[in-house]
Amino acid sequence: MSIEIELKLTLSPQFVTDLKSLPLLKTYSVSKPVSQKLHTIYYDTPDLILQSKKIALRLRKVDQDWIQTIKYGGSILAGLHQHHEWEQPVCSNQPDFSKITEPTLFELFSDNILRQQLRPIFITDFTRTIFDLLFMQDCRIELCIDQGEVSAEQRTDPICEVELELKSGTPNQLQEFAALLKEACYFPMEQENINKAMRGYALYTDVNTPTLKK
Repeated sequence: MSIEIELKLTLSPQFVTDLKSLPLLKTYSVSKPVSQKLHTIYYDTPDLILQSKKIALRLRKVDQDWIQTIKYGGSILAGLHQHHEWEQPVCSNQPDFSKITEPTLFELFSDNILRQQLRPIFITDFTRTIFDLLFMQDCRIELCIDQGEVSAEQRTDPICEVELELKSGTPNQLQEFAALLKEACYFPMEQENINKAMRGYALYTDVNTPTLKK
């Protein structure tokens, strides 16, 4: 188990190319950026038991491999997202309950009725461009630019966002870098409290999500 700490920002798609070529990113990059196409399936029961317990269960395809991720609890404040996170490689796009060892989650997913009810609720498909940054001597940040869409129940919502994930260092350092990034851009980027899972659930329940500012 780890605690995922990341800060999310949104921007208009027209500025993505300029963001990728920003001198600030070149200054702090320790390697060339890489791109991935990511396909993710989020599971829940039809009555959304996992969502009610603040649990997200997803299966993500990265290249030819599948990774199972469970996010649980945490907080979201001023664009800063903090969650408990468990990630394990699995063999397919189906949940593998044998990988779940955390006691609270193990007890929940041991319920055979719950297991039988789990099904894909929504999916995300997006291209991710990853920059590995060394901001300070003890602060490593993974900057991801995600473009694509989330879809559920015949409805779609666009994704165009930046994720700044703290790999080492402090949340204050992460916020300091985010401030520098926004200052270096001539175009607006807004802190975002809504993550991809929340967008997917909003589509599934037919609730409107905030539109991106242009």
